[in-house]
Amino acid sequence: MIDGHCHLDKKTGNCAEEMKHLHAAASVFDVKKIILLNLPELAFDNDMVIEEAKKYNDFFCVFPSVNPVSSSACPGLERLRASGAWGLKLHPRLHGYRLDSKECLALLGVAGKLKMPVMVDCFPDGRSIALGNTPDAFASLAERLPDLRIALGHSGGHRILDALMVAKYFKNIYLDLSYTLLYYRNSSVIKDIAYAIENIKAERIFWGSDYPDRGYEETVNLSMKEFEKMGLSDRLLKPVLTSNAEIFLGENK
Repeated sequence: MIDGHCHLDKKTGNCAEEMKHLHAAASVFDVKKIILLNLPELAFDNDMVIEEAKKYNDFFCVFPSVNPVSSSACPGLERLRASGAWGLKLHPRLHGYRLDSKECLALLGVAGKLKMPVMVDCFPDGRSIALGNTPDAFASLAERLPDLRIALGHSGGHRILDALMVAKYFKNIYLDLSYTLLYYRNSSVIKDIAYAIENIKAERIFWGSDYPDRGYEETVNLSMKEFEKMGLSDRLLKPVLTSNAEIFLGENK
């Protein structure tokens, strides 16, 4: 199994202690790889996380968060890539910018040249909606940057069907089910998630824990229960839990 969307919990200790804890917790469930999204404002320094992850070979694929509005964003991403960053994490909701801003497009252009896949937060809370960063905004990104693999973090939440239609047309768009799968339990959105997986034939859609939103064990167990209730066949579920995240990562080392 691969965890396609995970963070470090600063509350549990320093970077080394937390990475050791997370590695142990995930290994219980035979997780082979984690896409580790680092938000320096909420966790640890990007450079620190990249260096610590090297102790685990390629178990942790670090996607450092970079704010494109920063004047050092583009050269900073190049430096992080050279240091061992695997991909790029963008959080327009946290940093307050539009996906079609010139700064964001410039940074995405650099990520494309560096062959770095990009995970972009796409959960439709009030700020995301106000900024216009909903699933349809990703269509223009995919068209501008056809060689850049872009994952919609949280699959657009309750707008997952909009995200699905973008992903069906643009083959460089991926859907990440983290947070949404458990946030919308007992709602009609769960049926939409099952529909999306079946409709896209389980291509370019993958699971993530979004730890530490919940404890790791609790998240995995609840996620598997939701998938079980969907009645998905092994043929559909296996790529969601394994190979699709690998394809998103690509051979970019």
